[in-house]
Amino acid sequence: MLKIVLEPDFAPSEKGFSLPLDYRTGFMSVIKSAFQSESPIQFDLIFNKRTVKPYTFAVTFGDDIKIQADRIYFNKPLEFKFSSFDLEDEICIYNYFVKNRQIKIFGLNFKVSFLKIVELKEIKSNGAIFKTISPVLIRSHENEKFYLCPECENFEGDKGFMEAFKFNVSELVRNLLGRDVFSEINFAPIKTKRVVIKHMSGHGNLKLPGFTGLFLFEAENEILNLVQRSGLGSRRGQGFGMIEVVYEI
Repeated sequence: MLKIVLEPDFAPSEKGFSLPLDYRTGFMSVIKSAFQSESPIQFDLIFNKRTVKPYTFAVTFGDDIKIQADRIYFNKPLEFKFSSFDLEDEICIYNYFVKNRQIKIFGLNFKVSFLKIVELKEIKSNGAIFKTISPVLIRSHENEKFYLCPECENFEGDKGFMEAFKFNVSELVRNLLGRDVFSEINFAPIKTKRVVIKHMSGHGNLKLPGFTGLFLFEAENEILNLVQRSGLGSRRGQGFGMIEVVYEI
């Protein structure tokens, strides 16, 4: 996994620095530019041939944020995390940021003040407590236009969530590991919250329901290591589904 700290290199407004609330699309463009620059072969594989992307990312703004008029205001540097099941992807992104210490996001300048490869600890058990870094989206296996949520502190839970969750995991395993799931998959919310995220405002202005928080996930350890690196659920390559291990069970 890569951890990158980006410092705003532009004058803030009276409210602070800001980006569009639909900020993920700006980072999607940065990732695409990185692949184009560092590996045309990998770019072609990911964006022209492969339907299931092997990576995920997350952007965090710190605790002191405000949301007003479709913008997110912040005062601290951004933390951009990128993780992939394919190590070559992480190398491409790392090399791009080594060469480009200043990047533009929505036309605004950001300086790369910190760049590090963080080695993820291998999961050896068949169960772990995970925490979301970015919201998890679970697309319905019966209607791809709908996203389902588990029982949360603020939501009673969607009917069919468990079946959809298992289907999402099975498809990820089939596409990235090239095999079927051989053992039982179990999911249990611990402290989760349903959220609705504005996304792709220039392409339909989507409002996607997902969840954040702590949850139990039990499966073969190879599958747990897969989701730790590639993310969990749908639209992972668009900045959703990044999770981290709290502890193994």
